[in-house]
Amino acid sequence: MILQSLHLQNFGLYGGYHEFDLVPDPASGKTVILVVGHNGSGKTTFLEAVRLALYGKRALGARVGQTEYEQYLLRRINNTASERSAFVELTFTSHHLEKDDTYTVRRAWASRGASVVESLQFNRNGAPVDEIPRDDWNHYLEDIIPAGVSQLFFFDGEKIQDIADDQDNAGLTDAIKSLLGIDLIDQLRGDLALYKARNADSQDIPDLEATKRDLEIARTELVIADEQIGSLSSQRAQLARRSEAAQLFFEREGGNVALSRETLTNELKKVDTELSKNTATLKNLANGAVPFALAPKLVKNFSSKVERAKGVQSHRTITQFIASFEAAMINSAADEWQDTHFETLRAFSAGTQADARAVPLSSDPEWILSKLNTIADDRVKVAGLAATLSELQNKRAAIRAQIKNFRPGAAATAFEELKKAEYELGALETELKRKQAEATQQRALAERLERELRKSQEAVFDIARAKEQRDLATRAQTALNDYEKRIVQMRLASLSNHFIEAFNGLVTRKRVVQKVSVDPNTFHIRLYRTSGEEITPSELSAGERQLFAISMLWALGKTSGRELPMIIDTPLSRLDRQHRTSLMENYIPHTSAQVIMLCTDSELTPDLATIIEPHVHRRYEISVVDGGLTTTVLTSSSQKSVEEAEPSYAH
Repeated sequence: MILQSLHLQNFGLYGGYHEFDLVPDPASGKTVILVVGHNGSGKTTFLEAVRLALYGKRALGARVGQTEYEQYLLRRINNTASERSAFVELTFTSHHLEKDDTYTVRRAWASRGASVVESLQFNRNGAPVDEIPRDDWNHYLEDIIPAGVSQLFFFDGEKIQDIADDQDNAGLTDAIKSLLGIDLIDQLRGDLALYKARNADSQDIPDLEATKRDLEIARTELVIADEQIGSLSSQRAQLARRSEAAQLFFEREGGNVALSRETLTNELKKVDTELSKNTATLKNLANGAVPFALAPKLVKNFSSKVERAKGVQSHRTITQFIASFEAAMINSAADEWQDTHFETLRAFSAGTQADARAVPLSSDPEWILSKLNTIADDRVKVAGLAATLSELQNKRAAIRAQIKNFRPGAAATAFEELKKAEYELGALETELKRKQAEATQQRALAERLERELRKSQEAVFDIARAKEQRDLATRAQTALNDYEKRIVQMRLASLSNHFIEAFNGLVTRKRVVQKVSVDPNTFHIRLYRTSGEEITPSELSAGERQLFAISMLWALGKTSGRELPMIIDTPLSRLDRQHRTSLMENYIPHTSAQVIMLCTDSELTPDLATIIEPHVHRRYEISVVDGGLTTTVLTSSSQKSVEEAEPSYAH
């Protein structure tokens, strides 16, 4: 992995926009990027920006909450920025699927009152990493450079001093655990324990045999009930036929009459009354115009003659009216009406005169025509009356036959037989309904027991599967413990060799340490001389303890097997001149394919600059000017040609 560039906008001390080109030139041996500046000029802010770009909230610690993180982002916006917004952008290359890909991660945020709006952009080879959900981008970045491992490669003088002062400090222990993978093993061990606890037996094992036994009994009783229902249904059919036969016999023997003789007599009287009433109505119709309905042609011819007679009668009435009107006019001596007028009226009346062959009528033609028009309705009434009379006559004949066939003795016997058949049929149907209700209950019980059996079988299967999974988890825990012992032993041996090589190469007292022992449980580090005697921390000088810490971090990085860039912040502050020279000659140029060294101008003396110069590909000088109001970033190549960058305001 190689860091390509770092872009800052209003981040911390870096007001405005700044860009750091971080690409080394390993082919020519120039692997070092120098960032030089006095205290408070922004060196630590540089390292902080790299961490923030890669890890976001996790850069502050695993237990930092969102509110605390947002407050941190607000504080990191440059105080003099006109717009309350900032961003950090880091570009790096990493080996992915057998090729080198270029990644760019940009975290931007802006102030919205007391809150923060943050955004994350993550590209690979210039395009968003869309195959990974946006919510998982932070996890993907940490997979590339785990936060626990990064502390072996990104560290500052304070971390070195902490390890130098306390070889058993928590930071070093965490670094060793991260290197060995023990932090992941502990997490996996905890997950397995939690999994076993969640899948512990939380319910009693169902009694499958009892449920199966109850279900078999219910099914047997259901079969018996169905058989009984079939038998009762057959008996009911036989009794139904017997009852029908008894009913027919009872009717033949006049049983119905015996049971309701008085009712039938009264009914017969009603029928006779209805017959008399309908007969009288029919006679009245026959005395009217109904007989004409038997001769429709005659009625039609007669209607035509009545119409002609109606015209003759109208002419006579008109003639009489004209004569009366003329006499009235003559007597009144009116001049309005002349003889010519009356002649015209008489001529008009003569033109409307009807056929002289018309039949003279003794009644009003209109009345005669109205009577002729009712013949069709009367014909329908006659037809209805004829049907009613026929029905009443048939009914009267049936009632008289029932009364005539009545035999008291035979009817009583038939009645007893009918009562017996109906009683037995009723009792059988009651029993059949009871059995059907029992069968319904048994069927519901069997269905319920079948559901319970299925649920119990599923529960037993789930319990067995959970037990099997717990057993697998237990075996996994055992295998994990065994793996932990082996990997710890192997990695600690490698760590010991790398540390001895690094430490003895940096200290002036060569071969002072012959052996290193790291306790696999407490990770306490012990140093031994060639004689096997332990070297206590108090026997090491302050500078040697500093080199101890640097050598341990170097050894941890080598043991990890990861090719990551090294970012070191102020590593020379507590070393004497001789140890600084050794660090510059033996550590900085060789610790990684890319080393970004952050140091003060007082640390980088001319003699040390001469030692490191052949390995420096690019150098940045940052400083505060104008009384602390602005910060400038100066860039120079390894040949020290200097170019001034855009100034930015400091806090």
